[in-house]
Amino acid sequence: MIFYLIVLLIVVATVFWLGQWVLANPGITTITWGVWSLEMKTATLAALILLACVTFYIFVAFLRHGFGMRRTFSRFRAARLGSKASRALTQGLIQLTEGHWDKAEKLLVDHAPYSDTPLLNYLAAARAAHMREAYERRDELLKQAIESDSKANVAVGVSQAEMQFGSEQFEQAHATLVRLRELSPKHPYVLKLLAKVLYRQESWEALLGLLPDLVKQSLLKNDEMSKVQGATLQAMFQHYAKEGHTDKLQAMWKKLPTPIRENHDAILLYAKALHTAGDDLACNGLISNILNKRWDDGLADLFGRIQHHSLGNTIQQAEKWQLSQADNNPALLLLLARLYNQQKLWGMAKSYYESSLNQTPNAEGYLELAELLETMKEPENAQRCYRLGLRYCIRHDGEKLSLTPTQRPQLNPQAPPALTPYNGL
Repeated sequence: MIFYLIVLLIVVATVFWLGQWVLANPGITTITWGVWSLEMKTATLAALILLACVTFYIFVAFLRHGFGMRRTFSRFRAARLGSKASRALTQGLIQLTEGHWDKAEKLLVDHAPYSDTPLLNYLAAARAAHMREAYERRDELLKQAIESDSKANVAVGVSQAEMQFGSEQFEQAHATLVRLRELSPKHPYVLKLLAKVLYRQESWEALLGLLPDLVKQSLLKNDEMSKVQGATLQAMFQHYAKEGHTDKLQAMWKKLPTPIRENHDAILLYAKALHTAGDDLACNGLISNILNKRWDDGLADLFGRIQHHSLGNTIQQAEKWQLSQADNNPALLLLLARLYNQQKLWGMAKSYYESSLNQTPNAEGYLELAELLETMKEPENAQRCYRLGLRYCIRHDGEKLSLTPTQRPQLNPQAPPALTPYNGL
């Protein structure tokens, strides 16, 4: 500011000095142009030059002001349209939420060019088109969204894949997600969506290859993703088990991430697959190792169904598990009943069956005991078991099992274990 003031004072002083000099030295100035000549006082010429400069300055200032007015008007118009677009975005989102999808799409698209966030306008408009099942229009709007912001490829792609999945366009969703994984390999939501798509497509081998990444991203903890994991393992286990490829089954198990191999449901599925494939020896070893560390009713149930090469040793092991239990676990009692039944120690098997069923009714247990009682020539007790098992299957209400003592000698003289009191089921 001071600089401009000094310059102004210098200019005024210079003009004043020139004026005084011209007035003090009057003279005639002649201007010749071809055959034309013009004479005037030097003071008059100086005044005309000064006037011309002032006029030129005013003209230039006027032009600058005019262009400035245009820019000001443009800024004002842009601000007005931007404000209107902002209100239209809010109103469009309200219409979208209320289900007025046609109105929402029109509001959002019409004002997208003037919006500060055109990407949001096009994404919301695409959602509106998706909701009214205009899928081609939806994809066109998503393309415009990418054009409005080239850095939003992943965001737009995720929205597109999500909408394609919601409309059961699984092939298109799969293609979109594969492209997104190339752009962002570690994106957790892309990985989760891809797993869901593969699950719906029943692409079990592809899902199996995806499981390690799902584990790394900790995406298998919720119920929905646990279901995906379970279905994948079950399908692949059954595939190899039905073909009897125990070597492929075991190789697949070893390649699985440790958290999956330590998962209860995964272990049970694998054990059942080994049994289905006919490798009861490997199944026996797997279940024994786990039950020695921690008890599991599901594995114990399967352990009682498989064939054992050394029943005596297996029964001794099961009795050790019984001693380590604080109380008589009904699943363990049922396991012992089945093992004694396989060894044809029917008196022991009968007692264990009765003790287990009086704690926890079991439809298969009733049937197995009834068949055993028929073998032991106890038709009345067998009929009682059949009746109780049928009632339990229909009513799911347990009743106390009380077998009628028989006078004939037992087929095996081994003494039965003490029965566990009925718990009121």
